[in-house]
Amino acid sequence: MQSRDATLAVVASSNLSPWRANLYLVCLLAAIAVFHLATLRDGHLWGDDFAMYIHHAQNLVEGRPYADTGYVFNPAVPVYGPRAYPPVFPLLLVPLCGLFGLNLMPMKVEQVFFILMTLTLVFMLWRRDLGTGYSLALVAILGFSPALCSAKDSILSDLPFLFFFYAAVLLLKWTPQAQPQLWIRSALLGLTLYLAIGTRTVGITLIPGLLFHEWLRYKRINRWTGLPLLLCAMALVAQSWFLGALPGGYLEQLHSTTAGTVAFNALRYSRTLAGFWAGSVSNAFSFSVLAVIAPLTVVGLLSARRDLLLLECLLAPYLMLMIFWPFGAGMRYALPVVPWMAFLALSGLRRLSTRYGPRAWTLAPCGLLLLLALSFGQAYRGADFGTIRESTGLPEFNQLCETVRKTTLPSDVFIYYRARALSLYTQRPASSYNYRGTPSELWEYAQKIRASYIITTNAFNDEGFLARFVEAHSTNLELAYQNAHFRLYRIRFTSGPASASRPDSAAIPPGIVKW
Repeated sequence: MQSRDATLAVVASSNLSPWRANLYLVCLLAAIAVFHLATLRDGHLWGDDFAMYIHHAQNLVEGRPYADTGYVFNPAVPVYGPRAYPPVFPLLLVPLCGLFGLNLMPMKVEQVFFILMTLTLVFMLWRRDLGTGYSLALVAILGFSPALCSAKDSILSDLPFLFFFYAAVLLLKWTPQAQPQLWIRSALLGLTLYLAIGTRTVGITLIPGLLFHEWLRYKRINRWTGLPLLLCAMALVAQSWFLGALPGGYLEQLHSTTAGTVAFNALRYSRTLAGFWAGSVSNAFSFSVLAVIAPLTVVGLLSARRDLLLLECLLAPYLMLMIFWPFGAGMRYALPVVPWMAFLALSGLRRLSTRYGPRAWTLAPCGLLLLLALSFGQAYRGADFGTIRESTGLPEFNQLCETVRKTTLPSDVFIYYRARALSLYTQRPASSYNYRGTPSELWEYAQKIRASYIITTNAFNDEGFLARFVEAHSTNLELAYQNAHFRLYRIRFTSGPASASRPDSAAIPPGIVKW
């Protein structure tokens, strides 16, 4: 009995005074900020979603139509990306594009800012359930994880979306009684729901999650739930009014969903989430880490308080879409699940440690942090913190873009695997190609969009498709430029409607931007 009383006393004392808890949090966030800022890398990965976001932001800065990015959508490869992205993340990039142009580093600093803001929300969300010490441990685990360290070097909407997702959770958990506060909460929640959807289209899953939770809790939808949904809908209508109807591209991807892709995604995301704890390193030690974390997570899930069902309701539709979406994206799509998963592990650890007295309560989170420090350390030991030798970090790519700008016309249409990056850095319309198709299909597509040039590269693997294409159509391709990694071929059509090597600007087909 005395041991139990002592344990409860330690638990109670773990909730420090607000000013001291906030001081500890600020110090921890400062350390995390220094770590992330010190490990920022020049360049960007080949995946060029970032180029579309930046191009949208550039259009807003320069007063051009939002969707005129030069990207020519190829329906044969919908997985490459939609015709346009939602506007909230580009709006967040607008001040940086206006001040710094295409300098990627300030945009990466903004990503670090969203990491810090999300960690603050996570601390606020679960401090009551975990106590101050365990909540600080949660912030440390997330903040120093290789997953977030890697994410900050990609200029994508994932980290802002993570922030808006958990901001919505925190607002929903707030249940004020006074009517003025209820109005404020409804307004903030409606705005946050819009910001989540306007950052990533998948944010729409928050709405069925919210309705599901309200039905489970109240068996009805009251006005304090309906009002945020109405405000969110009004904001989406206003977005369409200001920017016009944005071209789609996601629905084409759903046609590829099969039972096989669902099963594969379930397995792939399970491995991705397990890789968070192991720092994506596969060895005996990483498996021992998972052997410790897995039972803690199960205990945390089984012992979760009933009011924690809120987050599960919001995550359920998101998880379903993530699994059923035919093209996975690893940790990018799994990020909203990570804080909840880490919370469950710490919740399970807290539950077990309370059974063994004050000493276990104090040492348990320290032991877990040490274990994860060793696990994360393995990942960081093999990590490269230098320039990302892809896209703008590859000198040959920059040389290619300079040549394209100087030697081609603004109306020339290009075919290149990373079309959106090429359009951003050359201001030329460009389209990707279906590397799983045939050379004859690509030739027909080149004629359809009246392409002037095609770019081949050995910088990434296209399974030899372009090499076969060049060989099959060598008489119609003239080498115009080459360096160590890229070759620029001028296309010469011999017959048909696309006989000119450089189409007139008036002949540019619909969907291709004329600068």
